[in-house]
Amino acid sequence: MKTYKILFNAIVIIVILAAIFFFGFSDSYKLSMEAKMKYMMGEYAQARTIAKEAFDLDPYNRMAISILAQSRISAEMADYVQDAKGYLQKIERLTKKPTFSNKDKIKIKMMCEVMMARYHKLNPTVMTDKELFASCTQYNEHFEKIYAELFPEKK
Repeated sequence: MKTYKILFNAIVIIVILAAIFFFGFSDSYKLSMEAKMKYMMGEYAQARTIAKEAFDLDPYNRMAISILAQSRISAEMADYVQDAKGYLQKIERLTKKPTFSNKDKIKIKMMCEVMMARYHKLNPTVMTDKELFASCTQYNEHFEKIYAELFPEKK
């Protein structure tokens, strides 16, 4: 019984030392951990850049591959939110003008169609920030509402 305990402890120590050596001296995994921290803080573009460096060092680094994919998806969503804010401001300026022309209506239609199409191309995963995707969904609902109000016969 005592020999099994000693053997088990020796194996555990060897595994721990191997993990420390591997993660402590592998630049790829150091970069992966840094990328993961950036991703968790919502800095998706930086996380993607760092994960790409880690992947370039070790193409078998699964953490780098995962963070690279997730940061790309999240960056697309963050870009969607940023663009949606800009388009909604443009739409508001167009609708507040004293004369609302047919040309303005067509501009709004195109903005709404572009943003609704982009929303449907977003592919959230299990690891995607739920609040970020919820924000994308809210903006998409705004565009759908505007589109339905201006063009009730379409859609």
